[in-house]
Amino acid sequence: MRLLPSPKSIKTKLFLAMLMVSSGVAICMFLVMQWSFDRGFLHYVNTLDKERAAILSVALAEEFQNSGNWDRLVNNPRQWYRLLKGKPTRPFSEHAPNNLRHQPKHHIQSGIAKPARSSQQRPPRKPMRGRMVLLDANQQVIVGPRKGIKNFSLSPIKLNDQIIGYLGTKPMKQISDAHDLVFVQKQNQTFLIIAIAMIAISILISIPIAGHLVKPIKRLTQGTQHLTSGKFDTQIPITSRDELGTLSEDFNTLASTLKANEQARQQWVADISHELRTPLAILKGEIEAIEDGIRQPTTDNIASLGQEVNQLNHLVNDLYELSMSDIGALNYQKQTLDILPVVQHCVDTFADQFSAKDIDITFSADNLPTAKILVDPQRITQLINNLLNNSLRYTDQGGRSQITIEMKNYALLIHLQDSAPGVPPNELPKLFERLYRVEASRNRASGGAGLGLSICSNIASAHQGSINAQPSPLGGLWITVNLPMKKGANA
Repeated sequence: MRLLPSPKSIKTKLFLAMLMVSSGVAICMFLVMQWSFDRGFLHYVNTLDKERAAILSVALAEEFQNSGNWDRLVNNPRQWYRLLKGKPTRPFSEHAPNNLRHQPKHHIQSGIAKPARSSQQRPPRKPMRGRMVLLDANQQVIVGPRKGIKNFSLSPIKLNDQIIGYLGTKPMKQISDAHDLVFVQKQNQTFLIIAIAMIAISILISIPIAGHLVKPIKRLTQGTQHLTSGKFDTQIPITSRDELGTLSEDFNTLASTLKANEQARQQWVADISHELRTPLAILKGEIEAIEDGIRQPTTDNIASLGQEVNQLNHLVNDLYELSMSDIGALNYQKQTLDILPVVQHCVDTFADQFSAKDIDITFSADNLPTAKILVDPQRITQLINNLLNNSLRYTDQGGRSQITIEMKNYALLIHLQDSAPGVPPNELPKLFERLYRVEASRNRASGGAGLGLSICSNIASAHQGSINAQPSPLGGLWITVNLPMKKGANA
């Protein structure tokens, strides 16, 4: 079986990436500097050659004035080579050309004008034999190479503002002088040393930078391992405001959410166990009492058992509907209908029960002729019934309960207000939590399991609406259901 190599760590990948980039930059810089220096130095050498050619032109003009022609150079090639080497011929006469008389004294030595030496002596150079050619005024070669004249750069030689010939110079295409080559080689070695030093420095810098960048990732990895093991109180310190800092902040939010969900799950299991334990315990006690002969299987005793079974059945059905609503498995068949008859039907259904408890129930629609809205009739009926059932259970005898419907800002508002007892303000946000009951007003004697309002909240959310609770002016609870409407639905 072939084993795959273990993947490299992010730290190693970051280090290699930074090293490759810095090395690539250093190598490119070395190559560019080398190319630029070679071209620049070659340009410098050609510039020096032009300066020497200009000085040589002055010497040739003097030679022409002394001889009256170029025969001396034609018949005596050594004289041409001596001029190329920069060696003296004879002292300048008083009849030297005007262009020589105006040369500074420190530029004239032994018949050949020479540039002033700088404090740093230039390296000696070979004579320009083969790269210099002398032509007459008709551009005919007098002395020097006779082939490839097109490759030479010609500059006129003047005597008393009259062209007496041309001096041709062939530019260098590459460095060939030994001293120049040594100098260029040393410079290239220096560039190479600088590039290697830059790569070494980048290695020393990349290691701690890669480690610093990987620290938040390591903390995220450790935090994820803690979450996997069930430690939902894990929090990661946020040390930056970049993408890793945002990721750490999101991780902390995730951990807090998981912790809250875990606590809610534990509370949910405990509440369900409590809700199921009580009717089961009652059933078990009454059945054991009948089995032991303490109680007789009379009609009343059997009816009491049936009430507990109905209570269990009602609780299980509520739990099932709530779970289906949570996972979005409830089937919603929405249609546009007038909701006023639906609410009126629900109120009429509960009228006898409210009357038996001496609670006055009223319904008004704020003078609305119709209230058409896109809803699921069955689920909206369930929502209204749960609200009425909640009001019936927890409103004191002789109290009031009223339902009103109004339209506001393209939304249908269903209000249900009842009389005492009320709910403490700090308990209002918890009313729509599953299995939650306010101890002062909700107990097992009322028959509620604390699931009705949770189901109402899920139904409202499925209709893109909302539900909230606040104290009622009647002294009890004021619940408002907000259902959005399409513009022009009741036009």
